[in-house]
Amino acid sequence: MELLRPTRMEIASDNLRTNYRNIKKFVGSGCEVFGIVKANAYSLGLVPVASILRDEGCRRFGVAIPEEALALREAGFREEILVLGASPRRAAEALVSNDIVSACGDLDFALALKEASERTGGRARVHIKIDSGMGRTGFLPERSVEAVVAIKEMGLDVEGAFTHFATADETDLSYTVWQYGRFMESVDKIRRSGIPLPFLHACNSAATIHCPQMHLDAVRPGNLFYGLPSGERGRPFPLLPSVSVKTALTAVRDMPARSGISYGLRYMTRGDVRIGVLPIGFYDGFTRLFQNVAVLVRGRRVPVVGSICMDQTMVNLESVPEARTDDEVVIIGRQGDEEITISELAERLNTIVAQIVSLFSQRVPRVFV
Repeated sequence: MELLRPTRMEIASDNLRTNYRNIKKFVGSGCEVFGIVKANAYSLGLVPVASILRDEGCRRFGVAIPEEALALREAGFREEILVLGASPRRAAEALVSNDIVSACGDLDFALALKEASERTGGRARVHIKIDSGMGRTGFLPERSVEAVVAIKEMGLDVEGAFTHFATADETDLSYTVWQYGRFMESVDKIRRSGIPLPFLHACNSAATIHCPQMHLDAVRPGNLFYGLPSGERGRPFPLLPSVSVKTALTAVRDMPARSGISYGLRYMTRGDVRIGVLPIGFYDGFTRLFQNVAVLVRGRRVPVVGSICMDQTMVNLESVPEARTDDEVVIIGRQGDEEITISELAERLNTIVAQIVSLFSQRVPRVFV
């Protein structure tokens, strides 16, 4: 459908490709790279982003929930797909029938996979999730051997094991080192029990950069691929941003002194002020929680004024008197010599960069450029 409203999220395909190539080169030929496309590919678009990764040679994908894995299968993806999160028992049959690998961190779900395999004749393939210190899902190390033996006795295909690091994006890596040690100790015990565990992975984006000794058989870079900083203190290659959010002025109004702007009249003009109106609001993801933020107009920062509405936002154009209707406005990204980064907005909300991208609703079209 033709885009009539100028508001959109632009995704730089070439930067995604370059980031993936740089990660591949960094980890080397002996280590695979999961294409992490969970959460609708970090809100950029599941199938388009997965297609870019496949074009670059990616042969393993990581998703969070069964529906994402099934969407890839329905789109024609025949590569390995691993559901990283804990799946409900009722998803077992769909996962087995579609040859999707499941994270397995509890015996009830393992039993559901066994029963689904018996009903359908399909293979129940799993990667064992070991909770080495994240406290979210998985078998605790001290119970992992008996659990994996039981899973193997159920007839499941135990293809590998993985864990997830809780603090790899922080300056002090001692907890990450401790987690890795617990994970590898569990793996060693499981292998000594007679179960091979041929495929191991542990590293998220930050650990991929800072802990090359932990790369194992594959890494799972999410933020790193999307060009989102995640606590890395230095990188062996540049991190290319892939996301910008843009719109345009739909109205420019000269308002007299003492005019109230937007709901609650929380902003009052002190003198004659030029106000611009943007067709983006909190339903689009430009949340009211943003306080004292700016956008870019003609390469200059202009402040958001008044309450952000559901569908519209107002800005003060005093510093850009030449601004006109239809001028491009940058919410995230670069314009001229100025830039508003995702990190800047994340700091405003005291959150992480990945959440900022996920704020933008599907009403904001994703445009690959």
